[in-house]
Amino acid sequence: MLSIILVTVDRPQATERFLLSLTHQTCEDFEVVLMYAPGLDPAVAEGMCRKFPGLRIRAYPSPDTCLSRSRNAGLARIRGDCFAIADDDCVYTPEVAARVLAAFRHHPDLGVLMGSSLSLDPGPLPEGETPLPLPEWRLFTGCPSYVQFYRTAVTAVVDGFDEDLGVGCGTPWQSGEETDFALRAVRAGFAAARVPGVVVLHPATTPAGPAMRRKIRVYARGRMRLLRKHGCSPAFVALNVLYPLLVLPLECLSAAVGRARYRLCMFFERFLSLWRH
Repeated sequence: MLSIILVTVDRPQATERFLLSLTHQTCEDFEVVLMYAPGLDPAVAEGMCRKFPGLRIRAYPSPDTCLSRSRNAGLARIRGDCFAIADDDCVYTPEVAARVLAAFRHHPDLGVLMGSSLSLDPGPLPEGETPLPLPEWRLFTGCPSYVQFYRTAVTAVVDGFDEDLGVGCGTPWQSGEETDFALRAVRAGFAAARVPGVVVLHPATTPAGPAMRRKIRVYARGRMRLLRKHGCSPAFVALNVLYPLLVLPLECLSAAVGRARYRLCMFFERFLSLWRH
């Protein structure tokens, strides 16, 4: 069984959207451990659960608003052979549970499974159910918490999420807890792989103004703390620092190509419309 740990603070509508996506799973062998923030009225949490009577949901109040601490409280309550770390604003595509369980069942050496992250308006979905091995350095990119799945046996050797890392932890290091957990699992001997067909949708949110600067600052400090904690080489640390500059030309080119395609399409459609009535 797959245990889905879901932590929410104040987004009941997004949480209900995620729970609704679970009602469309092709496999029903899963449960939801819902950890809700102390500031959320328990009646609201219970009301969300009652809206989905077909799902196995157990709801508990979180210790506080520290995401890592809430996830650790959820880990202590799971009953499945494997577990997921879900965001309250993500959406599972219908095959997620089935493909995760199949991958763990058919690959007994696999302990860490990563899915694919796409926007809520994804277009064609990635395919493929064969796990593709992930080297350790690949855990630093394209592996947000909501695409992470683990064999429960990992918890016997990995002592939960680092409560000094992540959103709401009370330190300046407001990110990196999920990567830290995955790295510790891999270094404990568990194999990691990505299954492209395990697709999780997530809204693309980019805050602006002071909020953007603050988010970048606390996320950057979390990443640097993570690199120091795991003794990464100076070269890898330098690559992390330079990465935003290295990808900037590619992102600008991609944006320019998209804009050019839009303008060319507009031209051709207007031109052809000269003869259409």
